Amino acid sequence: MAKTIKHQGYPFVIATELRDRGYGRTGMDFLISPFNPCDWIITNPPFSLSEQFILRSIEHGKPFAFLLKSQYWHATSKLKIFEQYRPEAVLPLTWRPNFLFDQKERKSGSPLMEVYWTVWGSKPAKQTIYCPLPRPKSDKKRGDEYGLFKNYSSIPQAE
Repeated sequence: MAKTIKHQGYPFVIATELRDRGYGRTGMDFLISPFNPCDWIITNPPFSLSEQFILRSIEHGKPFAFLLKSQYWHATSKLKIFEQYRPEAVLPLTWRPNFLFDQKERKSGSPLMEVYWTVWGSKPAKQTIYCPLPRPKSDKKRGDEYGLFKNYSSIPQAE
């Protein structure tokens, strides 16, 4: 994702990873490392740690966007965090991103998964917008597999 953001012309992007994946600062555990100064947190947290990632991002006090499995908010166990820290928007992708598009060999599993962006402001929202996102036009130069940078002027704004 960090490469995609950089390709969009954002010069200062901090990419961190717990394990070495060939890009970014490695050995950084988001849940315990000191915060890097930033305007936004944008990530695809591990499903099993997603609630901890949400709470840690809230501590930072900056807006954040997480790419989550499409069933994430379906679990009763997630209702409390949704109500307490209501996101501004839930934006399902109308396509399945290929999460292994830059890997030459897949070991197992499918690279395709149904996901959505969940976006939080610096404070809990009063209402959550739900707006499916159309697939961006294919543009290898843009590298926008995650639907981060399409002009989504059709997304309604919360009042």
